[in-house]
Amino acid sequence: MFRLISLLLLLSLPALPQSFAQTEGDESKIIALENLWNQVQVAHDADAMEKMLHPDFVLTDYDGSVLNKAQFLASIRDKSNQLTSEVSQDMKLHRHGDTVVVIGATHEKGTAKGKPYEHHGRFTDTWIKRDSQWLCVASQLALIPKSL
Repeated sequence: MFRLISLLLLLSLPALPQSFAQTEGDESKIIALENLWNQVQVAHDADAMEKMLHPDFVLTDYDGSVLNKAQFLASIRDKSNQLTSEVSQDMKLHRHGDTVVVIGATHEKGTAKGKPYEHHGRFTDTWIKRDSQWLCVASQLALIPKSL
C-alpha cells in the first residue's frame, strides 16, 4: 500500500510545475490586460475594450454611477473626456479557480469637458475565464482623498 501511494505521489509531481506555470501565465495575462485597458482608454478604442469585457460587465465609477457594458463603451468613445495618462500600480491578484480579482492603485490625468482633472484612486476588477479567454465582468473605482 505504501508503495502504491509513493508511486502515485511521484507520478503526480510532474503535473505540479505545469499547473503552477499555467497559473503564473494566466496572472501575467491579466496584468497585461489591466495595462492594455489603460492604453485603450487613452486611445478611445472602444472596439478593443469591448473584446476585453464580458457581456454582463458592470462598472461602478468614482462618482458612484453604475454603467453597463454599452454605457461604459459609449463613455470611452466620448471625446469630450481626454484622458492623457492612466497608470495602474501595486496590483495584487487573488485567484479563485477561473476567477481572478485584481486590486490596485490608479492615477489618471486628463480633461473633462475642457476642465483638467487628476485622480488618485483604488480599483477592484473581476476577471473570469471563458473559453480560454479572460474577460472583465466587473470593475469598481474609488477616489483616494487628497489628505491621505
